[in-house]
Amino acid sequence: MRYNCPTTQLGLLSVVLLLTTVLRRLLSNYLLQEIPTDVNLAYDSYWPTSLVACLSGFISLFLVNLVGARAILFFYSICSVLFFSSIVSGYKTNNLMFYKVMEIVDAAGYDFGRVATLVLVLGYPSERWKARSLAVFLFIEQLSMTLGDLIVIRNTGSDVTRYHVSIAALCITCLSPFVSLAIAPLHKVVRSNGVFLLARKTTFNEEICGTVAIFKNKYMLLLLPYMFSYPFLFGSANVPFPDILAIMLYDAGRIFIAVMSLMLDMPWATRRTRSLVSLGMLVVCCAVSLGVTAGIRSKGINKSQINPTWSALEISRYIFAQALAKHRALIYTSYFFAGVASSFVELYGFWIIGTLTNDIKASARFVGTYQSVMSIGGLVGYQLVKNIPHRYTTSNIPMYVSSALTAVSFVFMYFVVRRISETNDWTLGSITGRDSAHAENSTESITIVADVKYQHLDE
Repeated sequence: MRYNCPTTQLGLLSVVLLLTTVLRRLLSNYLLQEIPTDVNLAYDSYWPTSLVACLSGFISLFLVNLVGARAILFFYSICSVLFFSSIVSGYKTNNLMFYKVMEIVDAAGYDFGRVATLVLVLGYPSERWKARSLAVFLFIEQLSMTLGDLIVIRNTGSDVTRYHVSIAALCITCLSPFVSLAIAPLHKVVRSNGVFLLARKTTFNEEICGTVAIFKNKYMLLLLPYMFSYPFLFGSANVPFPDILAIMLYDAGRIFIAVMSLMLDMPWATRRTRSLVSLGMLVVCCAVSLGVTAGIRSKGINKSQINPTWSALEISRYIFAQALAKHRALIYTSYFFAGVASSFVELYGFWIIGTLTNDIKASARFVGTYQSVMSIGGLVGYQLVKNIPHRYTTSNIPMYVSSALTAVSFVFMYFVVRRISETNDWTLGSITGRDSAHAENSTESITIVADVKYQHLDE
């Protein structure tokens, strides 16, 4: 296996993620003695960190193209090292100021690294492996989070043990910057058929023009509601997890992205047909989850016993506790379908981006925008339900509004899917800000079309 082939580079990327993202999700709650946010009644979203996540995606779409994915992953690795260093420092000094600063910095580093990772995962695999490659990397994130929740919930370790574990985690994470530097620059990655990845040099002014052009692209405008709606729905629905079984069922549902990725990748039909069928499956999963959730929150609950001083999360916890006594099996089923829907929404959205273009620059702009708009949706949804009057919380109005927005976003997505073809060159003109006539006559367009055609042969 050659060093500069996509498979080797994806392997190195996996090692970087194991040393950074996976390690943090496994151990951060345990080391900080924090209850997982899923089952923490007192959890309150720290909006500065969420705001940093929103801005980081937009910043990263410039940085990935200007300085390269390898430099971004190196920065993310350094952030991870400093994050674990701040935990060790907290145990030594009993002062968490360094940790609080690094938590925000690490949040930015994580979003930078995630955009760079997704750009590589969309750019490296051949066409019929894109969805499965995305599923693997999303599954790595999700599985490590689940295991991390189990570790902290079942743990009875002492502070001395946690301190020693934090030192071990820091030592392991220190390897990540060296592995990230081993990742080859994009322009040196060569497919087995001899075709280089499409990664061209750019300038800051070109990135500004390219980003503005994306927001003028009608397909991007149709995708924006999809990017925003589901995180907004999840935040505004404010659904708590009553116990560890609910978390496990939710995460078991998320594993089904493996099945969904096969639906998108396997050549059982044209790419447009596969996209339409998968969109229909996604709509059904969301409808089941939302229907059950709305039903159990609006029927059979004695709302007269709700204390007006309770927070929105406390009200939701009470409602679900009452519903569990009557519809336990149905409720747990809804968590499973919610897991399927949440993972498939993300997989499907990024896969659609992969069908639009093979150009690394365009992918970075789309992925960075997607990541930021998702963060904005979650932030707005949570802050909305947190501050609305008590009577609206119990009447489910925020959930109905966000559900309607999600339904509209699926309609817009349908018009994007209808335009999908078997090659990726159809969006070149609108993505780059050029008119289609200029694009068809340019050597750049010929390079892209050639890369697409060869890519189908690179199995």
